[in-house]
Amino acid sequence: MSAVDFGVLKLIPEMLKEMQELKDEVIELRQHIKPKYDLTKRAGVMKYLNISDSTITKYLKEGTFREGYHFYRELKQSKSTITFVSGAIEEFKKEKEK
Repeated sequence: MSAVDFGVLKLIPEMLKEMQELKDEVIELRQHIKPKYDLTKRAGVMKYLNISDSTITKYLKEGTFREGYHFYRELKQSKSTITFVSGAIEEFKKEKEK
């Protein structure tokens, strides 16, 4: 009978962490290739960041989302339309997760 080295079991948590990081990278790459969310629109940003509409309003009001970087404001007739910058929103999510 051969001896079993149970020391390798210590590697499992490390391997699990690596697998999770790879999974996150795949999700991010899929978002770039075929976007699941329209990150230029408020609804897409809400789903992507998993936050509520009131949180977006708070981020806009308090300056967490910076105008000219995270979003642009367009005036159409008397209505103000906000268009988010997808790259800046993706970067925001990465920074938030750190």
